[in-house]
Amino acid sequence: MKRSFSGAPSGHCLLLSIVLSCLFFLSLPAAEKEEKPDVEEKIEVIGRVPLVRALQSVSLLDRERIEAAGTDGLKGLLGQCPGMLVLNAGNPAQFAYGFARGAAVNQMLYLVDGVKLHDPSSALAGNYSFLAPQLIEKVEVVRGPLSNLYGSSAMGGVINVITRRTEGLRFSLSGGSHGTLGGNVHFGKRLGAVHVSLGGDLLDYDEGLANDRFERRSFSLHSGYENNDLSLGLSCFGTLIAAGIPWNLGAATPRRAYEQDNFIVALPLNARVGRRGRLDVTGSLHWNRYDFSDPDDQWTPQFANESFMAELQAKYSARLGEKLNLVAGADLSLQRIAASENHQALIPSAGTEVVSAYAELQADLGRMLLAGSLRFDKYAALEGVLSPHVGLSWNLAPALKLRASFSRSFRAPALPEKLNPYWGNPGLSPETGRSLEAGADLYVANLECGITAFASMYSNLIGFSPLTARFANINQADIRGVEASLGWRVGRGLHWRAAYTYLHTQDVQYERELLRRPRHVLSSAILYRLRAITLSAEVAYVGRRLDYDELLWTVAESRPFSHVAGTLKLPLLKNMTASCRVDNALNARFEEVLGYPAPRRRFMLGLAYGGGD
Repeated sequence: MKRSFSGAPSGHCLLLSIVLSCLFFLSLPAAEKEEKPDVEEKIEVIGRVPLVRALQSVSLLDRERIEAAGTDGLKGLLGQCPGMLVLNAGNPAQFAYGFARGAAVNQMLYLVDGVKLHDPSSALAGNYSFLAPQLIEKVEVVRGPLSNLYGSSAMGGVINVITRRTEGLRFSLSGGSHGTLGGNVHFGKRLGAVHVSLGGDLLDYDEGLANDRFERRSFSLHSGYENNDLSLGLSCFGTLIAAGIPWNLGAATPRRAYEQDNFIVALPLNARVGRRGRLDVTGSLHWNRYDFSDPDDQWTPQFANESFMAELQAKYSARLGEKLNLVAGADLSLQRIAASENHQALIPSAGTEVVSAYAELQADLGRMLLAGSLRFDKYAALEGVLSPHVGLSWNLAPALKLRASFSRSFRAPALPEKLNPYWGNPGLSPETGRSLEAGADLYVANLECGITAFASMYSNLIGFSPLTARFANINQADIRGVEASLGWRVGRGLHWRAAYTYLHTQDVQYERELLRRPRHVLSSAILYRLRAITLSAEVAYVGRRLDYDELLWTVAESRPFSHVAGTLKLPLLKNMTASCRVDNALNARFEEVLGYPAPRRRFMLGLAYGGGD
């Protein structure tokens, strides 16, 4: 593959990102001030703690920001959060490498409506392309370890995707360059204490290269009964994906492709217990299938895996007296996998069981909130793991909060890392982490900003050992950094956001930076509403970073890049809106992952209807 890419050097890329954002911001007229954002909103993923009192670093992505982020799933959304970075291997359908504060892709935990989105048949993280933004109502992003509440893989943080449940009928159709066609529909209805909502989404595109295609079909269903003391529900979420893989080791691959299916069914129950208690119980089933094929590949023309998880989660929350809050819970998880290679059984059938228990005690001392928690996880054939956490938040003033915390976290070895007959190692131990962070958040009239310094040390990292030709606990990584965020409601209809992350990483084994972790990441987004007209723009800059060159089988430096996108929405009729979006507006040539060119400029035109009852 040709390695030379046109574009500005790193300093010019950074300057261009800042200038474009500032010029766009300064060119818009000021208006009357709005009310201060609601910082009392409860964050579900950390136990319904208000944002203004949270001990953790939290970002909330609401429906307004989701609609402005285009049709590529979570990638653009997470890119606007400090401490977060998602890199795609080519177009948005291909595998996404997500890093939270430099933690590895499999050290981040994803939830859909509180249910773990985990594939025990893979040692890698999930594919973000199957999470259609049209089915998402809100995203909660917690940066920093949460193994004390969620166990394995929550070393870098937890992302909770909350699907849409609003009332009324909404639908949209869109199309554009690179053969892109999309559509979605959502309907919600409430009849007294009973509610139901349905959603569906489709997205097809072809980037213009041979075999560079993507097809996604998604659906969601929520129904339930709610009153003041009890709620019962049924939730279903599913996605079917078929995509081509146009490149491998620098060569075109016209028949390389994969299919991926995900289905989640959950039965949540929430009940009030006494005057101050609450019981949350959720049973869930999660099925995943991944099927890869390339008849032209001499080594692995076919590979497939399948996983099934049944989980039961129970949590009890209660207020003890006037100053203490207790949260205690237990989880049970049954996991099964199967894998085949070249149509022969690789792992015929295997599984594990996980039993977990945890407790957290919070002391509400007026302006200060102190919290301590401990979780115990026991995996079959592994020793039990303890994950403690202590932290505090201190509201020096109603608008100013200081916070600090210390955590231990872990990632259990994936079943393929232990059981693969070629490179698996049944004797693997869990990866472990220790993390410390301190930060400050400011909430004043129409202004939210925060800064956090963090340090993490990861030990027993699982890697491929050339001595044994198998996986082993052979590595250690040290990570330090600073992240900052700004959200400013400049005037009525005008909102500006910016995020910056500085990251210093050290791969102890190889005495170099961790791969694909840039020192500098900067993003800026602006949203302007004038009556029914909406105009938004996003700019992202990703600095230089080390990456793996698949052609030369060595580590090389990947160049920095900038990505600019924008959206314009105009009213047509009552409840009808027309939209135009452009991605990679500067038509830049760059590679997010070395060896996989990112898509060039793409235009999208769309119509949307959104009406309530």
